[in-house]
Amino acid sequence: MNVTNPTGSTPTALQSVLPPFNAYIMIGPVVLGALVNACLFGGLVVQTYVYYANFPNDRRVMKLTVAAILASQIAHVICVSATLWNAAVSGYGNPLTLLIFPLGADAAILFTAITGALVESSFAFRLWKLSKTLTLPLISLALCLLAQSITLAMTVKAFAMTNLVTFETDENRLITLSLTSRLICELTLTLSMVWYLRKQRSSTFSRTTTKIDRLVLWTLETGLISSLVVVFVLSFFLAMKQNYIWVGIYANLATVNANSLLASLNGRLIVRGVPNDSLKMNTLSSSSGGRSRNTQSVVINVTQTIGSAPGVFKYDEGEV
Repeated sequence: MNVTNPTGSTPTALQSVLPPFNAYIMIGPVVLGALVNACLFGGLVVQTYVYYANFPNDRRVMKLTVAAILASQIAHVICVSATLWNAAVSGYGNPLTLLIFPLGADAAILFTAITGALVESSFAFRLWKLSKTLTLPLISLALCLLAQSITLAMTVKAFAMTNLVTFETDENRLITLSLTSRLICELTLTLSMVWYLRKQRSSTFSRTTTKIDRLVLWTLETGLISSLVVVFVLSFFLAMKQNYIWVGIYANLATVNANSLLASLNGRLIVRGVPNDSLKMNTLSSSSGGRSRNTQSVVINVTQTIGSAPGVFKYDEGEV
C-alpha cells in the first residue's frame, strides 16, 4: 500500500479531496482513542484474571468465550497501536496519509466485529436462561448477526479503500445500519434482562430482593455504557464525517463491549456479598431447644423457599 500517494493522483488533487487539515480533530482523536483503549485493555486483563480466579466452576463454554474475547482484544489493541503509530509518527507532517485507513485500522474493524459477536451472543444466551423464552433472545441474535455481518463487509471494503472521504459517502447507509442495529441489539438485551429480573423481585424475600436490586443496577450500568458508546460513534459519524472524532471513539467500542461482559460476570462477587436469610434461619433452629423436631421441619421448608427464590442465582454453573 502506497501511503504517500495511494491513488496515484497528484498531491494537489489529493489535497482537494481532503477537508482542511486540523491536527486537533484529525490526529488528536486517534491519539486519545488509542490511549483510552490501552487503559481499557488493562482493565480487561485485570477483569479476566478476577474471573478465572473466582469462578473456576463456570461452564467450559463461558470460559472459552472469555478466552476468545481476550485473544481478540489483544489483536485489537495491537491494531489500534499500529494505527496510532501510523497517524502520529510514520505519517507525521504528511496529511495525505489520512486519506485512507492504515492496515491496522482495517484489521481493528474485523476484531471489533469478532468481539461484538462473542459478547452479544453471550448476553443473548443469558437472556434466554433468565426469561425461558426464545423470542427476545432470537431477535437480539438476529440484530447481532446483522450488525456483525455488515461490519465484516465493511472490513473487506476498508482493505480495498483508496479514499476515506469517498468511502464514508458511499458506505454511509451501510455504516449507519451496522451501528443502529448494534445499538438496538444492546438496548434490547439490557432492558430485557432488567425487565425479567424486576419481575422476579416481587415474589422473593427481603434479602433476595436486595440481591436482585443490585443485579438490576449492575446490569443497567454495564449494558448502557456500551450503548452510550455506540450512540456517540453514530452521532459523530453522521454529524462530522470530515474528521476522525468518530474513529477515535469507535476504536474503544470493542474494548468497552468486552469489559461490559466481564464486569457482568464478575458482578456476581457483589451479589454474593449480601447475606443469605437461610443462614439466619439455620442459626435460630439450632438453638431452639425443645420441640426441635417440629421446628426444624418448618425451618427447612422456609429455607428451601428462600434458597430457590429466583432461578437467576445459579451462578456456579455459569448460566446467567
